Amino acid sequence: MQTSYSNDEIYQAIVCLKQAGLSNQDILTEAENLFDFSQQLYVLNILQESDFGSKIIRPVKSYDHDYLFEMLYQAVVSGTSVHQILEVCESELSLEDLAFSKLALEYILTNRYISKHERNAFILDLYKLYQEVKSHKELIKVADSTKNIYLKQLVYKTVELVATRTGETLSLSQKNLNSNSLTTGDNKDIALIQENFENKVGDVLVGALNDFGIACNYIDTKTGPTFKRVKIKLGKGVSFKKVQGLGNDLVQQLGEELGLENPPMISVVPGAVVFDIPRLDRQVACFADYVDLTSEINISRIVIPGGVDVNGKYIEISLCDSNVYHSLGGGMTGGGKSQYEKAMVLYLALRYPPSLVKLALSDVKLVSLTCFNGLPHLVAPVAEDALSTLQIFNYLVAEQELRYQEFKRVGVENINEYNQLFSNCPIPRIVSVTDECFDLLSDTTYKDPMEMALMKLLAKAGAAGINIFLFTQRPDKDVIKPLIRSNCSGKIAFMVSRPEDSGIILGNPDDDRAASLLGGGDMLYKSPKGVMRLQGLYLGAKADFQALLDTCMTVHTNMPCWNSGLDFSSFGVSINSNSGASNGQIRSRLNKAITQSLISHTEADSLNVYLDDFTKSQIISLHSRGYELHQIIQEIFKLSRADGRKYKRVRDIVYNFIVSVEAEDNDDN
Repeated sequence: MQTSYSNDEIYQAIVCLKQAGLSNQDILTEAENLFDFSQQLYVLNILQESDFGSKIIRPVKSYDHDYLFEMLYQAVVSGTSVHQILEVCESELSLEDLAFSKLALEYILTNRYISKHERNAFILDLYKLYQEVKSHKELIKVADSTKNIYLKQLVYKTVELVATRTGETLSLSQKNLNSNSLTTGDNKDIALIQENFENKVGDVLVGALNDFGIACNYIDTKTGPTFKRVKIKLGKGVSFKKVQGLGNDLVQQLGEELGLENPPMISVVPGAVVFDIPRLDRQVACFADYVDLTSEINISRIVIPGGVDVNGKYIEISLCDSNVYHSLGGGMTGGGKSQYEKAMVLYLALRYPPSLVKLALSDVKLVSLTCFNGLPHLVAPVAEDALSTLQIFNYLVAEQELRYQEFKRVGVENINEYNQLFSNCPIPRIVSVTDECFDLLSDTTYKDPMEMALMKLLAKAGAAGINIFLFTQRPDKDVIKPLIRSNCSGKIAFMVSRPEDSGIILGNPDDDRAASLLGGGDMLYKSPKGVMRLQGLYLGAKADFQALLDTCMTVHTNMPCWNSGLDFSSFGVSINSNSGASNGQIRSRLNKAITQSLISHTEADSLNVYLDDFTKSQIISLHSRGYELHQIIQEIFKLSRADGRKYKRVRDIVYNFIVSVEAEDNDDN
């Protein structure tokens, strides 16, 4: 006999049975025994509504976003499919957490480090496609379906190869290969996701260091165009030397997880140690995107491009900084040295008129700077051999001395003070860029006068407004003398093949960091203020560079500036042909004498001594500075009284020459 129950009583009974764990089928079977048909139908409706509600109403439990990000990252790394991950998230998470998870998953899939195994497998599949496809459009579909930035770029490179092979025309201008694929969600969420992803890299690194017995804590991660800089705080009592040599061990331990193929650069910053981990999706710092060619020129701050730092900030190098007047740079082929030199010269020519900046260039290898011949800024044609380079250096020495005479006349100490007083007719700054100084300083014929001229310039030229930049592929410590290196307070190190080359360039034998650079403009810039790792600027395609170079020829109008009166084309007059010196100005005679570029041997034989014009200029210089006769002979001819007849012969000739100059001087007075 069936008992009559109210709907409320039936509903409460169903709730109790559901809480007790009975299935819908068990409850319906029980209802058939207790209720009439209409009540059974009511039970069925209640059960259907309950199922619908449980499906549409999400759990109210909320998860910490750091925890969610970690779980999603582990799921992706472990190989769980995106469909499976989203299926679990949709069934378990609140709407807010689900939205965050979708955004985080998109970011992880786009930016996560790809292991070497994954990359090799992807490249193998891509190569098979490259062999099989008949049109690049088929590969574009693959690129659009590929989330990861690095893998997407590999596909687009293959697209270009296929298009070249098939003769098709690419229309990829609308494709921004480096853009972030996250297009939805709040900016704060995106920033949080990026921070969590960077924290993941830091946690992995800290875990590996702990495994090596190094106590440390993660601080933060910054991302530049070339690498990610992970900052770690070592535990108390832990020496930097303990982590300094771990580069290869980190490649072995974390190579696949962090995409390390070469040891990361490890260095000290105030309060921490930083590990520079290369980006697989390395960015290009384009010249046109960073340099400023339009703002008002500050005559007291003439600058050149430095590069882009780890924070993405564009760094300029001031030529007016008294701490860094001169710089020595070096690096192997492919390191980015030539691009840096070209970017520096191009920027100066585009930015400043010849009345503010002039250029003195030397390129004995004829590959980097000869393209700038014809610039109105040049004080002389680009030097293409040691002889013409020596002429330029001697010209600069003479210019330097005349500038100091002008400073003395008006009562100032340097070019900055002078140009502040005479801003309507300034002294132009001269930037001398010499490519491959190794070849010049190892030339047996010209190295001695070359070194002497460089010594004079590096010692005094900075305050006179002459900046010297020396670059080389082979930083040999026996060729580029310590005095030259020490007087170049700026150091520009590109990728080198040997750790000892890094030490020579950076001025510290133990500093081998340039050996860990990545090439392509990745560089270290060292000044007395410290060391910065920068990404040098890329000038773009040859046509783009040529267009900018053509602009340099006509972009500036002539403006008045101070002129020393030196004419490079006639910079070869003998000292004895000058009768224009006045008031006993021996230094003025020196300025004219050192312009001689034809160098002959100092001694024809053991007793016959010939004084060429350059040797005469050296004698005059040392005599005017108070050197005694025997000191002059020792300094120039490397002779002492112990050399007997040879010393006496040289002594008599030098003495007679000095007497004749002083007599001529007195006649002029």
